[in-house]
Amino acid sequence: MVMVATVMFMSCQSENKQATQSAQTPVVGADKDAHGCIASAGYTWSSLKDSCVRPFEQIQLDIIDNKESYETAAFLIVDEKKQAAEVFLKESPESIVLKHVQAYEYENEDYKLIQDQHCWTLIKGNQKLYKEKP
Repeated sequence: MVMVATVMFMSCQSENKQATQSAQTPVVGADKDAHGCIASAGYTWSSLKDSCVRPFEQIQLDIIDNKESYETAAFLIVDEKKQAAEVFLKESPESIVLKHVQAYEYENEDYKLIQDQHCWTLIKGNQKLYKEKP
């Protein structure tokens, strides 16, 4: 009888300990944003696709000059109708949507995206920031 009570007491302590640990330990995959995208799995919201995407599975643009930054890449989605493009930059909390202005050119008030010889280049002001490798 004493043995049964001891086992029951220990098992209750284990359950309480596990409950305390799980309350303190974040659950992997439980970091959904407002759109339901799971950041720990690499997903972020794409307003262009109206769904969660993994930017690193899209078109990669490599940084041209990283002397002042540890950034190495940006990622790009061009919509199927070629009316807009969306750029994902690590330094920007939200993606940047650029509107089509002419063939192979998209822009907003800050950025310009151009395609030359089948490679995309992202420009801010007069400075080329990222370029797709041929």
